[in-house]
Amino acid sequence: MTEIERACRFELDVAQQQVCSFAELSGDRNPLHLDPAYARTTEYGRPIAHGAFLIGLVSRVLGMSIPGRRSLLLSVKAKFPKPLFYPTRVRVDGRLKSFDEQRNLGIVTVVITDLAKLWPVLEAEASFALHSGGTDAPVVGTSDQSAQGVVEAQPIPSMPSMAFTRSALLVTGGTGGIGSRLMGRLIERYDLCCLTRQSRTNIGSPQLVYDQIDLEADGALEKYLERQSPGQFYGVVHLSVPPVPRGFVSDDLAAVRRHLRHGVEVPLLLARWARRSGSAVKRLILCGSTFGSKSPKPQLGAYALGKAAMEFLPRLLTADLAVQGTTVNVVSPTVIPAGLNEGMSQRAQAVLVGKMPTGRLVTPEDVAAVVLF
Repeated sequence: MTEIERACRFELDVAQQQVCSFAELSGDRNPLHLDPAYARTTEYGRPIAHGAFLIGLVSRVLGMSIPGRRSLLLSVKAKFPKPLFYPTRVRVDGRLKSFDEQRNLGIVTVVITDLAKLWPVLEAEASFALHSGGTDAPVVGTSDQSAQGVVEAQPIPSMPSMAFTRSALLVTGGTGGIGSRLMGRLIERYDLCCLTRQSRTNIGSPQLVYDQIDLEADGALEKYLERQSPGQFYGVVHLSVPPVPRGFVSDDLAAVRRHLRHGVEVPLLLARWARRSGSAVKRLILCGSTFGSKSPKPQLGAYALGKAAMEFLPRLLTADLAVQGTTVNVVSPTVIPAGLNEGMSQRAQAVLVGKMPTGRLVTPEDVAAVVLF
């Protein structure tokens, strides 16, 4: 007679691709799930996965594990204690609560945990019947594995080594107005692994690899770095910055948190990774701005505060990384007519040029030259 497992456990990554695929399949394109700009106006601050997406994982438990191939889902009673922010990794735990052999009816409990937050995002009870067909009628398992009640999750696999042919840099961001031009210069000398929020197509060249990572998602960068060896990289260039809202520093505390995350927390995580055993990282370069401590612009309060806080990191991180011969620098250019200042009027540019000893504005190429130096 076939056995019904008493319990199962598995893990999986939930990223933008999975959420978008579910939205297309279900037709539920609510912007709370898909539009970061809209989600920022809500109490959640960023997109959350559909509740029905999580119900789909309950179906996976019943259809693939408990009771398995003869499963017929009858009902689901679920609650969602916390939202599921993505990208993240979740753990799904299923357990057989009861089974009536005479009627071929049973109940399975399912708990889904966000491993980044370590909180439950779904708690459910699903009732099932066993449809006719197959071979023997199943009974509750009595094997040692079933009695233990857990089918252990597989460990997170290590990421394969990238086929770099030159010294390599790990770059955050690099797709904006300034960053994209800087990348064009860096790739002349280095192979690049670029972490971006939006999905980008890899061109098949070992010189440039894009990995989709939301640096603002709790645990996302940490999990990525856990699976990446710092022994493959010569340096780290931190370019990423969140959207810059117009407003005073006390107007939007959510924006302040986002800019401090990029300005302080992300560099600290990168530095901690660069200190790991076997690291080959010798350069950590952060992209700042004179809008930080030198010339803060009150109307860009969150951005200015994040950049100002970033400027103090080299004084602290140099001590952390000096033992392995790694240098830490902040490159803080003045106003550049690109990126944040894209579309600056000719008149505004002329006023700035009049204040420059060089008689011209700083260009992305100037920034690239400093970073390369």
